[in-house]
Amino acid sequence: MCCDYRADLDQGRENKGLLQFPESDLRERLIGAHLAGWQLAIHAIGDAALDVVMDIIEEAQQIRPRPDARHRLEHVSVASDDQIQRIAQLGLIPVPQGRFVQELGDGAAQAMGEERLPLTYRVKAFLDAGIEIPGSTDAPVVSADPILNIAALVNRQTSSGADFVPAERITVEQAVRAYTVGSARAVHREADLGTLSPGKLADFVVLSEDLYTVPAEQIESVRVTATVVGGRLVAGSL
Repeated sequence: MCCDYRADLDQGRENKGLLQFPESDLRERLIGAHLAGWQLAIHAIGDAALDVVMDIIEEAQQIRPRPDARHRLEHVSVASDDQIQRIAQLGLIPVPQGRFVQELGDGAAQAMGEERLPLTYRVKAFLDAGIEIPGSTDAPVVSADPILNIAALVNRQTSSGADFVPAERITVEQAVRAYTVGSARAVHREADLGTLSPGKLADFVVLSEDLYTVPAEQIESVRVTATVVGGRLVAGSL
């Protein structure tokens, strides 16, 4: 379900973006899916979209409370502090893409302008609000490589080498947790995925270097040397 409604500044001109569906249609579909017991995954790129979607979800929860629905907000590319607090209060899962910073950041910085840039592609703010986030790239829009995404989440530099809201950088530990614990929780699979624990699926990779000790600027050079799925080696060697 797409709700790509932006309220950004486009090179100094007001740009309100658009809703891919009329708000009445969104309300009917989202509330209906909530009542049917589905987990929603809604594209909400801009801050105006967030308000539309969160109003609808809040109404749906009032009609039929589902305390652990874990409805997802895909992208959340522009969000204020107040909106992030509301995401936390509603129990929603924002799905950010760190790699957007590296591949799309230069254009985003120009479009957003200096005043609104700090609201763009936020990640640490979600964690500071107590929200468990998953790791995501939105491939094929940008590279699907999780190592590159972890590097982008940690370094937050654009393809031109410019820093992009460095206050939103997160640690390697936080980025890896997003790709493991956070991603499992985002799809209600934490009982069998997300950590290497007794009774869970033995899915893991072996890396060429230790992500926790390699310099941040060298994370992109780390490679997967072996892949194990269900306890069986499926690629590379141990």
